[in-house]
Amino acid sequence: MKILNNNKKQFKIGLLTSSRADYGIYKPLLKKISQVKAIDLTIIAFGMHLKKKYGQTIHDIKRDNLGNIDIIKGMSNKDSPLDIANSYGQLIKEFSAYWENNKFDYVIALGDRFEMSAAVQSGIPFEIKFIHLHGGETTLGSVDNIYRHQITLASKLHFVATDHYSKKVSSITGSKKNIYNHGALSLDGINEMKLPDWSYVCQKFYIPHKNFVLATFHPETIGLAKNKVYANVVFESLKKIGKDTNIVITLPNADAAGDLYRSSMIKLSELYPKKISIVENFGRENYFSAMKHASMMIGNTSSGILESASFKKYVINVGDRQKGRLKNKNVFDVPFSEDNIIQKYNSIKKLAEYSGKNIFFKKNTAEKIIETIKNYVI
Repeated sequence: MKILNNNKKQFKIGLLTSSRADYGIYKPLLKKISQVKAIDLTIIAFGMHLKKKYGQTIHDIKRDNLGNIDIIKGMSNKDSPLDIANSYGQLIKEFSAYWENNKFDYVIALGDRFEMSAAVQSGIPFEIKFIHLHGGETTLGSVDNIYRHQITLASKLHFVATDHYSKKVSSITGSKKNIYNHGALSLDGINEMKLPDWSYVCQKFYIPHKNFVLATFHPETIGLAKNKVYANVVFESLKKIGKDTNIVITLPNADAAGDLYRSSMIKLSELYPKKISIVENFGRENYFSAMKHASMMIGNTSSGILESASFKKYVINVGDRQKGRLKNKNVFDVPFSEDNIIQKYNSIKKLAEYSGKNIFFKKNTAEKIIETIKNYVI
């Protein structure tokens, strides 16, 4: 480890973003980095950001204008295992050319998706110095668990969300060095955040201004064949819950078997348009507003694990996708079973508002990450 030379006026940082999910988490960090004159920031956008199917969120990145933007193509619209593997290979090819022609002091990668792994693995021969956010976590119902650990092994500096995850990263890398627990980045400034008025969000996304449950389901990417059954369980469960309250559904990301859930959710909204609303891409602030005003959350998304407690919401966490992750006491695990889901829904709606802490929260996370990065030349 070397301390950054104070005479050096600028150093170059690249930031890899492949989806609305990681970009939303990055947002507090990006806003602060863009204000640091010593940093020349390039946002490297690829994957779902470029796909019309997923809302073409590259336009959001351009609108935010938080840094230079480079675009890397090379991901299929389809989601079979063969399509995922081909996308992985194509992204490695495209990123190899990119790393050959673009040099950075650091490149930031977040999370555990296959396309993020491809971008990072292609950088290994070029000795790219990767910084990994949210390493050390475990998701036993998803192959993302493998991708996450691959990214950890390829990275030189690590920012984790808890001390437990810090120990896991240490066990993976074989070293206790360069691992920092500054808390979950997505929670940075969450208590002071001024969220959009919910009536405005409802109008923008054509959502009835009524009580609702917020739902997000992704496929389980281990044991893919089971997703046909699981998607049907979700369909029938939400149909029953929809008789009792409105439901706002955010559609899944690009995963193997993701289209099963996507088509199922769209069909549900078409059958019950007055009760069930579909949103492709809320954006961070609008999504947080939805979380704040929802009666509860249901699904298997990481936002139910990380952010929900800060909005005092209970979560029905379905299946094994998030199995192995640390969880706050607002999260209730249930299997993919219609009876279990409905029973848990009926019991949670009788509870008083969740009043516990969020174990992933620390103050000034983005600021601490930037200061740590500025103090290192790896």
